[in-house]
Amino acid sequence: MRYIRFCNSGTKENRRSILTLCIGALFLSGCFLNPEPPGGPLSAEVEGTSAVRTLQRVNERALRCWIRSGDRAFRDLALVPELDTRTNDPRLLLVEKDNTRGLPKLVISASEGDSVKITTFGPLTANSLSNRINGDVLAWSAGRSGCD
Repeated sequence: MRYIRFCNSGTKENRRSILTLCIGALFLSGCFLNPEPPGGPLSAEVEGTSAVRTLQRVNERALRCWIRSGDRAFRDLALVPELDTRTNDPRLLLVEKDNTRGLPKLVISASEGDSVKITTFGPLTANSLSNRINGDVLAWSAGRSGCD
């Protein structure tokens, strides 16, 4: 009851200021509580020494979570692994299902060093789906097995 009196006892301008501060605080807390991976091309380093093993994990989970699950965002796409390369830079290609020899919509590549460097490029990195792709690739390359 005192709270109601406090809110009602102030001037109209004070109540607006308090309301504005509360809305601003809620907005900012939402931004910090639910961080999303950035969209666009991905360039990240993950623990590990084998680029091939890292991409094998990503390939298995992407097949299960994106392609075989019937996910609408990926239903017209196929995943083509190129893990046995002479350049030591294995990659995964996300291509149109009807044109698997066409230009890839997304390339996920990995290279070895002190850690494994994961990079992505292609048209899907400029798409609204890139946040989700980046989050999944980072999680799967770090060892997570889920499809969230």
